[in-house]
Amino acid sequence: MSLLLLIVSAILIVLGSYLASSIAEALQFQYNDAFIAGFIALLQTLPEYAFVVLLTLSAEQYAYEYALVSIIGANIMLIALGFPVIMFIALLAKCKGIWEDKALDLMRENSVESIFLVLSGVYMVFIGFKGYIDLIDSLILITMFGIYIYIITRLPPEVETEEPHRLARFFVNRKTLSFAAIIIGALVIWFAAEVFTEGILEYARTFVVSGIILAGILMPIVSELPEKLTAYIAAARNEDLARLGVTNFISSRINNGTLLIASMFFTASIAHGVSKVIINTPDFPFLGRLMIMAGILSKLGAFTTVDRRITIIEAVLLFGVYVGLILALIDLEYLIYMDIIMIVLALSILGDAIITKRMFWIQDLKHTLSLLKRHSQ
Repeated sequence: MSLLLLIVSAILIVLGSYLASSIAEALQFQYNDAFIAGFIALLQTLPEYAFVVLLTLSAEQYAYEYALVSIIGANIMLIALGFPVIMFIALLAKCKGIWEDKALDLMRENSVESIFLVLSGVYMVFIGFKGYIDLIDSLILITMFGIYIYIITRLPPEVETEEPHRLARFFVNRKTLSFAAIIIGALVIWFAAEVFTEGILEYARTFVVSGIILAGILMPIVSELPEKLTAYIAAARNEDLARLGVTNFISSRINNGTLLIASMFFTASIAHGVSKVIINTPDFPFLGRLMIMAGILSKLGAFTTVDRRITIIEAVLLFGVYVGLILALIDLEYLIYMDIIMIVLALSILGDAIITKRMFWIQDLKHTLSLLKRHSQ
């Protein structure tokens, strides 16, 4: 496959995802922000689903391994890169509310996203130690995602003061057209992703190391680029949109670490009759360690929100973690050191929140559940 065709397929994936994200942005003026963050995350993970499902269906050598590496790579981009870059852009734009106190304030309802981020991270660590994904794991992950979606879709809507941007403006109050456009966007993403995935496999057949880099770094960049660009542009406008970008990334990560992993197993089970997806294979004995790393990173990202804000110091630390994790993907000898660094950072942030009595998750979750109860009456 020519490099030009690979580039064209990547561009089509980005355009299809941009169309889907614009529609989701338009819908935020009718529904709760948490729901829209989850919905945007679902639409914008379509390229990831296409990559993972197509890789799993292909039955090519190392297909399962590359699928898992792409999931892990997306985790790294969403948390270790997504959080800090939103903060940096907001600070450079001198966003009101962020510029003054050098922190992004979160809402009490965002505790739901943070807690489920921890839960999905814990289970990813468990899978990494266990060494395989089976039916029980997939059912647990689907249940976890289902409970998360149940909660965020039943929170009361919030009043929107912002106007929709760019293409999103066209889809406001046009539900039928939006539905048709979502289908078109999904088809574009799927067929372009099929070409892109075949190209990745073709380039990876000769060089296993380059295959890891392609699946763990290039695939996540292509699949996450529209989401990142949408959130980064919005972060420069005000604190509300910067916060929506962060919750969008968290929702994508929850989706990625639950439903996407389960989808991979069910695809492998239906297409190839496997009863479990083995993680630590002879040629990829480190995949379990990468899963553990991704789980630890999820908990670190979640703990930065435990005090209902993300500070510039935490953003800088996460960006440093991102650089270290990319180096660890290139040279796996650095992986153990990154695990230790992330654990120390996570415990330090959590410990500081407890000591300074800014550990708000429990009371914020109670508040959110009370909102849920009142809104359902």
